[in-house]
Amino acid sequence: MHRSFPWSIPIGLIFLWATPAPAKDIALTFDSPPAKIEKAPARAVSLSFTPKPTQASPTPVIQVVRHALETLFQGNSNSLVARAVGSAEGTRTPDGGYTAAYYGHVDPGNHKWNLGSFSYQHGAKSPAAADTKQLKRLYKQALALRQQASQHQVTLSLAEELNGIDLANQAPLAALDRGYIDWLAIARQQSMGEADRIVWARTRAFLDPDSGRWNAPGLGNTLNSIRWDQARRQQAVQQAIEMHGGR
Repeated sequence: MHRSFPWSIPIGLIFLWATPAPAKDIALTFDSPPAKIEKAPARAVSLSFTPKPTQASPTPVIQVVRHALETLFQGNSNSLVARAVGSAEGTRTPDGGYTAAYYGHVDPGNHKWNLGSFSYQHGAKSPAAADTKQLKRLYKQALALRQQASQHQVTLSLAEELNGIDLANQAPLAALDRGYIDWLAIARQQSMGEADRIVWARTRAFLDPDSGRWNAPGLGNTLNSIRWDQARRQQAVQQAIEMHGGR
């Protein structure tokens, strides 16, 4: 886990062009065309779009999918959550392998003993036991993130959700109380690709809403240093998703 040394920059460097607006679900229909078009009287043309009984509907090109949360946590240390967050923590490789840090390492910030995929430092008998404890905690935090997303009428993509979970593992306050989902909803109103809006939202989640200053001492407390770390973690999470088959 990352820890910090304080100095800050004013929030004036951060621009905010719009307040979050509810994202709207996109309803798409993919009815198959009929085998032939029946002729109708000259003054009107009637078309039928009922698919033939024996013909399957075509696969949609665009899908908006909310993954079942249970599937992301299934497999304990072998779960997608463990692989993605572990990849960002440096305790796992993107393909699910284990690094030396998985078996224990000293936290560079607070010098506590970290164990397992999530750099768990609250006492566990083994890396696997540490993973079990942290997965239970992260599951509850993932539910909270989904609730916040629901309030914004936002359906999180797999990458957006896993990055929120990773941020909750790294800095629960930033993920849950300082607006990762709020910032993500704002980013969706801008001309940003998925990776850019994730990094943008993750970075701004480290702003203290009371002081308007950065509160990430272990990350350097500057826009550039915080953004660099969040971009690194986003890329690590994405690599794990791709190695997992993008499911």
